[in-house]
Amino acid sequence: MDENIKKLSDSDVTAHTAALWKYAPIPDSPEPYPEYRSFYKNDNGTEIIAARVRGKKHKHEGTNCDDWYEFDTVGNWTVCVVSDGAGSKRLSRIGARISSEAACAYIKEQLSALDRSQTESLLAMPFDKAEFTAVCTKLAEIMRSGFDAAYSAVEGAALIRSEDEIFTSDLGRKCEVKDLSATLLASAVIPLENGETFVISVAVGDGMIAAVNANGEFSSALKLLGNTDKGGFSGETEFLDETKTAEKLYSNTKIMRGKVTSVMMMTDGVSDDHYPNSPELLRLWLDLMLNGIIDFPTESYEPEKGEAPEPEAHPWVNDGSVEISLCYTKNILAKNKLSLEELWGKRFGSLMHRSSLEAFGKKLADDKSERLKVWLDNYSQRGSFDDRTLVIIEPKIPKGVQ
Repeated sequence: MDENIKKLSDSDVTAHTAALWKYAPIPDSPEPYPEYRSFYKNDNGTEIIAARVRGKKHKHEGTNCDDWYEFDTVGNWTVCVVSDGAGSKRLSRIGARISSEAACAYIKEQLSALDRSQTESLLAMPFDKAEFTAVCTKLAEIMRSGFDAAYSAVEGAALIRSEDEIFTSDLGRKCEVKDLSATLLASAVIPLENGETFVISVAVGDGMIAAVNANGEFSSALKLLGNTDKGGFSGETEFLDETKTAEKLYSNTKIMRGKVTSVMMMTDGVSDDHYPNSPELLRLWLDLMLNGIIDFPTESYEPEKGEAPEPEAHPWVNDGSVEISLCYTKNILAKNKLSLEELWGKRFGSLMHRSSLEAFGKKLADDKSERLKVWLDNYSQRGSFDDRTLVIIEPKIPKGVQ
């Protein structure tokens, strides 16, 4: 390779290719879904920040976003489900929504039937106690049964649409269950009185669930919850279907308890952009802080040396006359010749704060979910064109617990 040839950065590639991306609106098709979906909820101090955006490829081609998410709360529990419809199936977005709604509703209903006080007390017991094992087993059964409820709902949705001439005309044949194929990731999160957080998750297909302890050391701050499926070949994944036996779901059930400040659930449009997920999802967490989606932990910052890179500005895909400014952890690393581990050690210092959108005087949306929507819709990553969904749960530790 000619040493005089400049290697283009991700930012360079984004700038060079921006004009090639076109924007086409949501198509006039059966059950079109909105291009964006974002929600914010503060439930007794537990924050839930969620957004889903249509990817560049779908915008360019004028097709629907195939992602969906649902979340709900019951007592101190937060239930969240994320799904990504199969890109090869025209109606997979419907399967993503139907399965998410059904799983979330079922899990919430079952959790609401438990003796909450007793359950939370048992979850705080030592790991080797039989009572702790028993309550975890019960919760795992609820989560896995939620997947059964999700698939039953998808079967029913496919049957209804198989008798609908609108869908028959769109597909050129009767709708089948496989037309609604989608991945499914679910978690239930609860802060405990001992200052820890309990998380249980089940996953079929790609995407990722991760727990972050912002106060932890670099080597222990991130826990990945689930070895999500990748199918038989590179680039493939698995989808929710009737072959997902109890044994399969059992192996994909993960439980953790520990210090947690954020639980992040995402489709592969986000997780694939942060590979390897460990430790790159810590870079994502820092990016979220830089762009005002996750709060800086303190108003007082340790003074330290280091140069704060200016925000990157690129044209918005939807309207090239509008520029969107974002801040990136990767630019701090490059400008200051730091590793991610080194910057994690400085995450509460002045360098991170001086490198944020707010520090550069950029106007932020009042709603954190709107800030997340802007981030997901516009962050640049070479080769990233997919729909993007991210739900962030920041569990509140019960009052009186430090």
